[in-house]
Amino acid sequence: MIQRKQTVFLLLAAIALGLLFYFPLATFIGDKDSLVLYVYKLVSLVPDNAPDVPAYFLMPLLSLNVLMILLSVVIIFMFKNRMRQLNFVRINLILLMIMIAVFFFYDVSVLEEASGGVVEYEVGSYFPLIAFIFFILAYKGIMSDERLIRSADRLR
Repeated sequence: MIQRKQTVFLLLAAIALGLLFYFPLATFIGDKDSLVLYVYKLVSLVPDNAPDVPAYFLMPLLSLNVLMILLSVVIIFMFKNRMRQLNFVRINLILLMIMIAVFFFYDVSVLEEASGGVVEYEVGSYFPLIAFIFFILAYKGIMSDERLIRSADRLR
């Protein structure tokens, strides 16, 4: 059955990750440059000033985000095989933790150095944490369905 509570949680997680394309992750205000980081681009707040980072800098964030959104939608339609669905939710959780680690430990440190200032976390930096909560709730929902099916099989 596709109309289960974990379907809603997975859809909400995909929406939270999709909102990363519209909201900035962080703003770096410094002496050298002021930068705004989105999941797919880096914008300089100083006119006619290009950011001093390589073009492939945001590729890990972007690819992980797109992969997790697609995987969340695919997981929704795996409702007939709950164990596979559980494994894919685990994979999605691991990818999300990798994305959070890349953002906080790599991107922030490089961009702080490039801008020469401080970082201000924006609304977008909270969406991966919200998606993490929704993935955990989906995982618990799938586990409860699996326990219910196993208990029904024991009674037969």
